[in-house]
Amino acid sequence: MKKPSRGCFWILGIICVAILIVVVLDTFLPSKAVRNLPEGATDIQEHYEDVGFTGDFVRVVKARIPESEVAEYARRVGATRKEAGGAGSDYFSWTGAASWFAPENPPMYFHYEPGYRILVGWEDGYVYFDAAAW
Repeated sequence: MKKPSRGCFWILGIICVAILIVVVLDTFLPSKAVRNLPEGATDIQEHYEDVGFTGDFVRVVKARIPESEVAEYARRVGATRKEAGGAGSDYFSWTGAASWFAPENPPMYFHYEPGYRILVGWEDGYVYFDAAAW
């Protein structure tokens, strides 16, 4: 008599372990936006929300850094375009994803591609990072 195959259980077990690893890493590893902050960054706040399995998300970060380090931070997170009156003055606006995230000036640096954008700005001693996908 032939033993029943348990191949299906192995596959399900591997998938469950992989999902667990992703959840644990996502919980304990800082985001790229936080990892790329300069070493002396303080008062770091981060908010992330997603819309289930669609891939839509919003991530905002606020941290105290010197204005002289904003351009390098923007480059490190991929917001490499800069416009002379502020990148967001005509086309982009900040996400109101968290009550503490309320910059008044338009973004200084940005990256845009269809369905995804990154904004970086600085005011009153704080850098503001805003990434969204839709």
